[in-house]
Amino acid sequence: MKYHIFGEKKEALHLEELLQRRKHIKDDVYPDIVFSLGGDGTILKAVQKFVAQKNVKFVGINLGKLGFYTDYECKEADQMLYDIENGQYQLASYSLLEYVFKNDDIAYQGYSLNEIAIISPIHTQIIDVFIDQKHFETFRGTGFLIATPTGSTAYNKSLGGSVIDPNIQAMQLTEIASINNRVYKTLSSSLVFSKQTKLTLQSNFENDYITVDGIFNEFRKVKEIIVSLSDKTANFIVKNRTDFWDRVKKSFL
Repeated sequence: MKYHIFGEKKEALHLEELLQRRKHIKDDVYPDIVFSLGGDGTILKAVQKFVAQKNVKFVGINLGKLGFYTDYECKEADQMLYDIENGQYQLASYSLLEYVFKNDDIAYQGYSLNEIAIISPIHTQIIDVFIDQKHFETFRGTGFLIATPTGSTAYNKSLGGSVIDPNIQAMQLTEIASINNRVYKTLSSSLVFSKQTKLTLQSNFENDYITVDGIFNEFRKVKEIIVSLSDKTANFIVKNRTDFWDRVKKSFL
């Protein structure tokens, strides 16, 4: 097994000792498995770094925070490696958003595991929303969030969006502080789209904050954002008998 350890914690040294003792090979460029030590923020950064590679798998190791993607605890390191070496685990495949940010000159493409957020804290955004290239509405407000099913439990949930079973291949568009009065109208509801849908947002996003999985995107002078659900997935090694709704209950109830 070729591995990479993502995270700067002292626990990473202990895990690396265990892996080397078991004759596994460290490969920080093309690993088979990426071990992420921390919370969900750490694993989202790990996914951003490696998800474009083929056949890579992720393992989340919780360091005491609320970790929706972290299935193991540090104290379970020996059992975790035994499970991986002997194939005694489930492989959870989570849908990814595929996005394209365009300006007048070039396009920037990538993937998101949780969500894409478009926010302006200083002025009202006016955004034209197209569903499969047909104009749906002109939005006025603070912004939009586009989330995957697994990302539906994060920022999306805080905005009043729905929690979606990850077995459903869908993406969700949720408004952030829309303006609704007798002059300006929006649907004022989260929209859930099928895998076949292509969502396009058009505006002058130059002064807005666009984040992908909580990471600020510095691609400038964006005028068009195109998002769809990708055929590509992020593959996670999780414990046998792991259930999504058990995680939801443990995290929120």
